Amino acid sequence: MGVHGEAVGLLREALTWKLPAAEWAGVAAAVGRLESSDDVRGDLGHLELAGPMRIVTRHGDQPVTPMPDDLRERVNELIHTLSAPDAEDPDGAG
Repeated sequence: MGVHGEAVGLLREALTWKLPAAEWAGVAAAVGRLESSDDVRGDLGHLELAGPMRIVTRHGDQPVTPMPDDLRERVNELIHTLSAPDAEDPDGAG
């Protein structure tokens, strides 16, 4: 799987994440980096770091919420862009 395929997989996974509301800003920033990236491989780590695996919560912490609708739309557009047949992927596969 090429780097674009990895990015698409992580973006699809991100659509299912549930995070505290304040944490979505970090995901939005990471998506913004990917949207304007010339180095998808280099910028993909920012999205990984913004995900739920890096957030430790204790009982009584802020409730988690699904991805905000405006960010969901941006992620879906980015998935479509990275999945396009003419999307550049230096590793070859989509």
